[in-house]
Amino acid sequence: QENSYINCVRQPYTSGDTQSVMLALHLTPLAARAASTPVRSWIRESTTEVVPHRVLLQSDLLSQLNTVFAANPFAAQNALSSMKCLVCDVMVQTQVEGRRLEDIDKRRAAVFMTFGSLYTGGVQYLVYTKVFPRLFTERVIAKFTNQPIKAKLRNKEGIKALLKQNMTDMIFNQPLLYFPAFYIVKEALTAADEVGTGAPGHYGSLPSLSSLPVSRVVSNALDKYRPNMVSDVATMSMFWFPANFICYSIPIHFRLPAIHAFSLAWTSGLSAVKAGDFNTTTQNINMQKTEGNHQRTPLDKGADRLNLAWTSMSN
Repeated sequence: QENSYINCVRQPYTSGDTQSVMLALHLTPLAARAASTPVRSWIRESTTEVVPHRVLLQSDLLSQLNTVFAANPFAAQNALSSMKCLVCDVMVQTQVEGRRLEDIDKRRAAVFMTFGSLYTGGVQYLVYTKVFPRLFTERVIAKFTNQPIKAKLRNKEGIKALLKQNMTDMIFNQPLLYFPAFYIVKEALTAADEVGTGAPGHYGSLPSLSSLPVSRVVSNALDKYRPNMVSDVATMSMFWFPANFICYSIPIHFRLPAIHAFSLAWTSGLSAVKAGDFNTTTQNINMQKTEGNHQRTPLDKGADRLNLAWTSMSN
């Protein structure tokens, strides 16, 4: 009887016979004990075809991404950051400003891409993945970020470190590092547009970019930032304070990619909203121009569009 059951189990079968084999193993303890490990392995291998192919692909993709970002954390996230900033600016130029793809300002797009590589992909990488772990106990952060959600909720040290990182980001990093860099690059773009045009302002009278003093750009940028500091940080915090709870809770090598993903989502939403605002503003300007004979220069229009672009760029 034992041999007959074993022969039955060991015979090749199709996926339709799986239930019969499992029933035989369940009803006959003797056959179940006689079935060795290779038989069980053979049964598992024979039934792997029932696993949805989409699930396998998703699992493989996540595993590959984890391998890439864990092995090359700086290079991978820096490339992602550069492309994110480039996509953000192209999105604003095409969706908000209404330009055709072939008519976009390539120099401005290149500046955004460079900013993404040097600052959001460089400085922020050091702050979020090197400085923060050292300030708030790397051992605690490493343990917390690699725990499942239920274990995280019971990890009081990890939760304290999470709150401290988020508060430090909002109180020190954003006001003292991110926004000054933000305004300086914005001012540099404005200066590049004004130089040599003869337009009234800080830079119109300068003959070329080579004659543009860097200290003057930095000073003018900080002068514009100071009165907006509180409102800028408050607006930033409304989105990034809750988003950071997710970014600071996942493994360190995924921290910057998560921040870049949130930033792209933030920009996409603003681009959709601001497209209507920009069109309305343009209509109002045209009406004022017709009624009051007010002539707006290309420089004025460029400044409006640049403000929209930089407002959309966050983190």
